[in-house]
Amino acid sequence: MKKLTAVLLVLTMIISMLGIASFAAESSEEPAADDTTFRALPYDENGIEPSVWLNVFDDEGAAIGTDYVIFNSAAPIKAVGLPVVYSGTSENTRDSEAKFELFKWDTDIEKTLSSTPVLNETVYFDGDHRDLSHFVLSEVQPAGQYLFRVSQVSGREEGEDGPYIVLAISAMRYGDNRLEFGAKGPFAFYFDCEKTEGVNDYFKLLEGKENEIDIQPEKTVIAREGGAHEIFEYGIVTPVVPDGQVLYTLTLTAAPTWTNTNGDSDVTYEVYKWTGDYDESIEGRLIDSGEILDHADNSNLTLKFGTNLRYGYSYLVLILRSNDGKIGYWEGSPEWPEGWMFFEGGSELDISPALRVSYAISGDLGPEPTDPPTKEPTEVPVTNPPTEAPATKEPTDAPAATEVPATDAPVATDAPEITEKSSSTESKKSPVLPIILGICGAIVVASVIVIIVVSKSKKK
Repeated sequence: MKKLTAVLLVLTMIISMLGIASFAAESSEEPAADDTTFRALPYDENGIEPSVWLNVFDDEGAAIGTDYVIFNSAAPIKAVGLPVVYSGTSENTRDSEAKFELFKWDTDIEKTLSSTPVLNETVYFDGDHRDLSHFVLSEVQPAGQYLFRVSQVSGREEGEDGPYIVLAISAMRYGDNRLEFGAKGPFAFYFDCEKTEGVNDYFKLLEGKENEIDIQPEKTVIAREGGAHEIFEYGIVTPVVPDGQVLYTLTLTAAPTWTNTNGDSDVTYEVYKWTGDYDESIEGRLIDSGEILDHADNSNLTLKFGTNLRYGYSYLVLILRSNDGKIGYWEGSPEWPEGWMFFEGGSELDISPALRVSYAISGDLGPEPTDPPTKEPTEVPVTNPPTEAPATKEPTDAPAATEVPATDAPVATDAPEITEKSSSTESKKSPVLPIILGICGAIVVASVIVIIVVSKSKKK
């Protein structure tokens, strides 16, 4: 019987050691976060600069500035963030708070924004910050389409210039079929997702975005050199669009609003084929049209045409101020590339605007459409109107456009290192307490059995 007792004790010890060894092996093989995470960057990390201003205020002084991006990830998402955020400081009363929200996509923008976000964080900014807005999700979210929204929260008191937050804008790597931004334009963001074997491009097509075009980086056509001029009926004639391409965007660089913060610096725009005569051109077929509401002071005024301004033609782009809110352009270099012409009220000008454009390689688009294109709204839904920009002191006599604040941040360089552990890694940790309790329980049960056997053996 003593032999049986010894055998039972040995078996108990072996079982316990196996359990402990299994637990130790499982813990030591836990992968590091940087080995399982991929940071998806939809921007040129060497070319980002401040340009998306979030400081529009309603009549009560409440902040209503916002921008968003819709993206579709090919892998589960762990975190989302911005590489750099620019803000005022407490010393000049321009410090501000921003709210960051991530929504799972649901049919359309309005329905998506009415749902409960999977991320809802508010951050206080005092000066410029890099990678401060990095949010690890409490739970890893499945692969799919999402809407990431950034909104300014801090309002302004009567008579104050008001706080502001500025996001970085950059040359995009992806077009509308992969990323869709709100009215204030593309801002530099990133998301962290699970590294997936065999996947090289973590950005998938958006729902309903089937036409692939290769959007080229935006380039400066005419550099800024002079003062500001108001827009009333401003016409821009483009050079002939090259074969196999479309004129994707046209941008008036850092367009001023003369400190207007009433949320009514609006413009509409219309596009016609250029015939060589101003009046004759605008009597032709409307090629494209749209509106930009509540333009932010000293932010880029970008008109986005998609594939409507196709190869083989010059176009007249007519920008019309739609209310009393001031809006204009900064004068550019007196020497500009051949093919560009500029008009105000139908009269040709001998000055140019500071101008940037981007083209997209489209290939053969097939027959031209004969009906005016239907254009989706370019603004953020009514529940969250678009944005406005930092105000300075009100002008006295002749209005003078405001310069970009002196807190302009340096251009960001490399993408930030991944320093935080994602929630997915934490969720993979072994259940330590249950394993230890199980082992202890097994030892106790085995010990009781041994004692009973030994006791019976002695009685015999």
